[in-house]
Amino acid sequence: MAGAGLAFRLARRELRGGLKGFRIFLACLTLGVAAIAAVQSLSSGILEGLREDGRAILGGDVALRTQFQPAEPGQLAWLRDNAVVSESVEMRAMARTGAGDSTLVELKAVDDLYPLSGTLTLAGGGDAAAALASRDGIPGAVVEETVLTRLGVAVGDRVAVGDASFEIRGVIDREPDRAGGGFALGPRLLMSVSALPDTGLIRPGSMVGYHYRLALPPGSEVGRFVERVRTEFPEASWRIRTFDDAAPRLAEMIGRLTLFLTLVGLTALLVGGVGVGNAVKAYLEGRTATIATFKCLGASSRLVFATYLAQIMTLAAVGVAAGLVIGAAVPLVAGRLLADLLPIDARIGIYPGALALA
Repeated sequence: MAGAGLAFRLARRELRGGLKGFRIFLACLTLGVAAIAAVQSLSSGILEGLREDGRAILGGDVALRTQFQPAEPGQLAWLRDNAVVSESVEMRAMARTGAGDSTLVELKAVDDLYPLSGTLTLAGGGDAAAALASRDGIPGAVVEETVLTRLGVAVGDRVAVGDASFEIRGVIDREPDRAGGGFALGPRLLMSVSALPDTGLIRPGSMVGYHYRLALPPGSEVGRFVERVRTEFPEASWRIRTFDDAAPRLAEMIGRLTLFLTLVGLTALLVGGVGVGNAVKAYLEGRTATIATFKCLGASSRLVFATYLAQIMTLAAVGVAAGLVIGAAVPLVAGRLLADLLPIDARIGIYPGALALA
């Protein structure tokens, strides 16, 4: 213990001379640790947002989806007897203007109960349900800003979808269940499901998805309800999802991106390891005279080794600590920058597991 104490005192005195020769050492450790800490913290915040906002992302407690054909009347009757059901229809269509401009849109027709969870908000405020209602025989629609840009129209103008004409009455600011959807080829156009038949788009062979989002009675167990549905309709062709798996594609994508960026951080550490080794070697070579003086004064090889090991480990701890501080701070800044780009609200914060891994 006495030898260890002497080694630490000697190491402390050595460090009084400054960090000359260790700047590269510290930079390599700090950057590598910061990269891993930032990536892991940011991905943890996004995944936490997915878990906490599962109902809003899914649009309810349970979601059922059928392709090409809607659910049978008997199935719908059973669902309505056991839960609140919101129906919507999704497909791709072309939106056109009177001037002949057109663009591909992701059409979504919703009922009066939409959304069961979360809130559909429009830019500048306004009631989404009122915007979709018919006025003087003209149904309304709300769209993403991209639709206006591509067609060269504005709120209040009309666009044709299929055989029907719609008045654009608002711009979508946030669609709560958009993150839970599949791959999108175009911007969103939202209309009332009551106006969908007039478009003439529902025909044999149309690529149509029918979605049924369910809000269960308070106290209901989602897993037990899903088992009841499967038992009651074993031959049904619908796909069932629950709020704890609201956006599997997004979660998988984030997981892959996190793995890739973590590997990038590890690569930086491995490459930085060469710099660390060279920095330590150059530093020790520069301390040859000091080491010789220690030996002349009776210091053992063990004491000399312990002195410089303590010195290098102390500097390594400083580099790692600096990397953790930077890695924890970066998501706080990146979260604000990504807020408008992410389809969910990321829970940016300090995640001990992510920092421990870094």
